[in-house]
Amino acid sequence: MQPNIFKASMLNGIIMGVIFSVNFLFSVSKVTLLITLTNLLAVLIVVLIYRLSVKFRDTECEGFISYRKAFFYILYSFFFAALISSVVKYIYFQYINPSYLETMFQETMKMFSSLKYPINDATEEQTRKMLKPASYTLIYIWVNIFMGLIVGLIMAAFIKKEKSIFKE
Repeated sequence: MQPNIFKASMLNGIIMGVIFSVNFLFSVSKVTLLITLTNLLAVLIVVLIYRLSVKFRDTECEGFISYRKAFFYILYSFFFAALISSVVKYIYFQYINPSYLETMFQETMKMFSSLKYPINDATEEQTRKMLKPASYTLIYIWVNIFMGLIVGLIMAAFIKKEKSIFKE
């Protein structure tokens, strides 16, 4: 039986996308308890992707999975989770709290000034472009995929399980 890695990673990406979204919403809240829970959710994401990967290996791959397949399963799961959470982030930045990115822009300009970084019109314009809802959401997608890459490279070594030469 050939496992459908895309279907399984999409389904698990939905679960992880919801957790990514909750983690994001906690991180932008002004409630200290919720902000501290983001660390717990980050650990939960790592544990969850491990458990989902082991489940995929044991159910879909008949108990055996190569490092490569485990890596891509984890990477695809993070990719689909990033897509789902990006929708939540975009809605938040565009409609729920549109002043969030403007505040971030002002804080960035203050930081540049305090570091005596030369601020010209081009710097200000580039920073403004980066802090638009769509641009910032795309950056988040790439950050989540990069996290998946790192987690996948490490975790796939623990997930992989090759067939024994004595098994048929």
